[in-house]
Amino acid sequence: MEITQDGPFLVVEQERFVARFPADPSSDLERLQDQDIYVTVTGGPTYYATLMTLGAIDAVLRRWAGTGEAAGGRYFYTTDLVITPRPGITAMIEAIDGLVREGEIGSACQIISDPAGGRDASD
Repeated sequence: MEITQDGPFLVVEQERFVARFPADPSSDLERLQDQDIYVTVTGGPTYYATLMTLGAIDAVLRRWAGTGEAAGGRYFYTTDLVITPRPGITAMIEAIDGLVREGEIGSACQIISDPAGGRDASD
């Protein structure tokens, strides 16, 4: 998988979609447990997804138990959440590929304006 940089985004181009995500290119991308990604489907709209591992969700709940947020860590929610079984950008791109290939990305994520200035929900 090739990852390029386009302004503030790292970019992964696949046959069915282009994924853009803000991340430090010097970080170990295969250790990512939590990442927001913009997904532009080939010939289609752009979606927003938050990808997290169960470990990342557990860490948030534990932190909130100490800070008192979300009723002391008694719940967790976020829109457009996709949970991956393992960390890393490879696992996240595989999850997105599955959502796009199976036609489920529209059910899992909402359409947004393309952060790269391309097609949006009104096109």
